Amino acid sequence: MTDINSKQYWDHRFSTDWVSAGGHGQTRFFATLAAKLMPDWFKDLVLREQWKICDWGCAEGQGVDELSKWLGVNSITGVDISEVAIAKAQASFPHGRFKAQSFDNLDDYDVIFSSNTLEHFDRPFDVVARLAEHTKRFLVLLLPFQEYDRIPEHFFTFDLDNIPVCPVPGFAAVACRVVDAAKINLDYWNGKQILLIYARLSALGDIRPDLRNFFVSDDTYEAFARERSQVIVQQHASEREQFAGQLAQIHSEQAATNARLESTQQALRDVYAERDVGKAKLTWSQEALSERDRTLGELKCAITERNRRIDKANQECSALSTEIASLHACNERLKIEGEHCAALLAEARAHADGVEMQLNTMLRSKTWRLRSAIRRLAGRA
Repeated sequence: MTDINSKQYWDHRFSTDWVSAGGHGQTRFFATLAAKLMPDWFKDLVLREQWKICDWGCAEGQGVDELSKWLGVNSITGVDISEVAIAKAQASFPHGRFKAQSFDNLDDYDVIFSSNTLEHFDRPFDVVARLAEHTKRFLVLLLPFQEYDRIPEHFFTFDLDNIPVCPVPGFAAVACRVVDAAKINLDYWNGKQILLIYARLSALGDIRPDLRNFFVSDDTYEAFARERSQVIVQQHASEREQFAGQLAQIHSEQAATNARLESTQQALRDVYAERDVGKAKLTWSQEALSERDRTLGELKCAITERNRRIDKANQECSALSTEIASLHACNERLKIEGEHCAALLAEARAHADGVEMQLNTMLRSKTWRLRSAIRRLAGRA
């Protein structure tokens, strides 16, 4: 079960049944009750000094609005642990001051007021001690009194024998009033309420509260409170009517939203159908792409093999080109050598012709001489 004093619990309450359970009217009723029970000297001080006041556990802000009217000040800050409540309070009272805070980050105030919150704790005066740490002057508490048949959310019954005069060192009770709220409006509270004002003694100064502040009950208040509660009931009824109108508008908007949602869902179903068709096409396309990729792979392999063969042929062509170039060079050399040989042969032929001519000449000369010699010999004979 969620802790009743947790943020989660109260966020849920303020998000669901707070208004329908009468939370607005009860909060305003308790604030009016407290303001009327406060001693005149205390309200005069608040108005004259314009003290900074905190409504701790302010719910959705109706108490802050009511106290501001009765005390005549605009320096009240509503504080609650629930961010949902604070958001609604700020929306309802845009000119008011509201904060979502826990004990760990609570600011300091001249007066801290708390209405019907401490009964939710098993050890409420431990909470009072923590509130006193942030109170410069007065701590004002409105509590269910002598609630012997407690409602499920209440864990402590306040009575004369368990309410301390000095709840913490340096603080003491300076006022106490009890009223039977059931006689005023049974719808808001079926029992008594007690108002306690604790003062930081060092801050009292010249203030000297007397015993009139400790009247346990004040029947003269009941007629006024009953009249004021009727006004609150009317306001609450108006709020309920407004809430009912808002609820009807919300239901109408919800119906329209549901229709749009159904249309959107149908559109989504159509989109899903198109998506399924697209998926089938995509699957076919993926298979085609896979086949294409396989074909491309084979083609790439073939191209690679062709390129390899081309590279090899290029290498062979390069070798052949080198060999052809070498043959051309050899041919050139052979041509040159042939031409050289031809020149040598021609020269040899010319030399041979010259030699032959010389030999012929010599032969003819020798033949002539021989003939001449023969003739001379023959002549002698």
